[in-house]
Amino acid sequence: MLGPLPYFHRVVVIVAVVMTAIASGAWIAHFTAVPVAVGAGAVVGGLTGLVVAYALVHPATHTGVHAQPIRTRRR
Repeated sequence: MLGPLPYFHRVVVIVAVVMTAIASGAWIAHFTAVPVAVGAGAVVGGLTGLVVAYALVHPATHTGVHAQPIRTRRR
């Protein structure tokens, strides 16, 4: 979705998304009545963050074929 990024930038995007998702899951779970919900919310947020990070840094199609320039014949 973001296009081809260098390795370091992909790692930064993945870490940022996962950390934000963990914090968001823990924060949302903090307001529930269940006492163990913060840990579970962090786990669910982390898993959701991994899915979102994967969707961000991987292309939509994985055909393995790279685009090639169109060959034309001049007359």
